[in-house]
Amino acid sequence: MSILQEEIERVISEATKVSFKGHSFVLKVDVNEDPNKTGIKVQFIPTTFGTMSKTEQDDIAMSLQDKLEQGLTNYGMKLERDRNLKDKTIIGFFIYIEYIDKIIRQALHQVQSDKA
Repeated sequence: MSILQEEIERVISEATKVSFKGHSFVLKVDVNEDPNKTGIKVQFIPTTFGTMSKTEQDDIAMSLQDKLEQGLTNYGMKLERDRNLKDKTIIGFFIYIEYIDKIIRQALHQVQSDKA
């Protein structure tokens, strides 16, 4: 086994794995580097390749988006599908930085209200 293959397997084994609609994904949450979409990127990277049709991938993406938005609603956040990924096997979303800014401002306002 090559060193590169061993490293990839180590990273995948330490990552958060998500099973959804009969498929397994590695969840990756990171900062989006695109200046037109400043925020947080959320990516679901399939652990097996070539097993999902484009239609199935779109159906899974819509279901994932619905499920994620249910949880994010509590924080006043929404996410959008990222269709401009170089790797078309990845199901990606992004959360605009403005939502994080809003949460921080609300937290600061709450702290100031508690002190009054």
